[in-house]
Amino acid sequence: MKWRKFLAYQVKWHEKAIEDLKDVDKKSAKGLIERLRTYLPQDPISLGRPLKGIFKGLYRYRFGDYRVIYSIDREENFIFILKIGKRKEVYNRDLPG
Repeated sequence: MKWRKFLAYQVKWHEKAIEDLKDVDKKSAKGLIERLRTYLPQDPISLGRPLKGIFKGLYRYRFGDYRVIYSIDREENFIFILKIGKRKEVYNRDLPG
């Protein structure tokens, strides 16, 4: 849908996702934050991938070796960043409550 391109989503962070950034090397963390702040909000539905199983209803965004798990509130127009981690680890940990 072309109208989505005109909507800019606001990004909100869960405390756990902020803590997860401490495990990311500084260069990658800086690039990741910039991408999540400027690029992903342009079209989080098309730029991310919907997840399945216990993560159904959530999306993931890939940035190098890292994955960002987030939810989208289409009514309020915001993205909620839930978890950040390497692919092998991010799906093994529980989601924040």
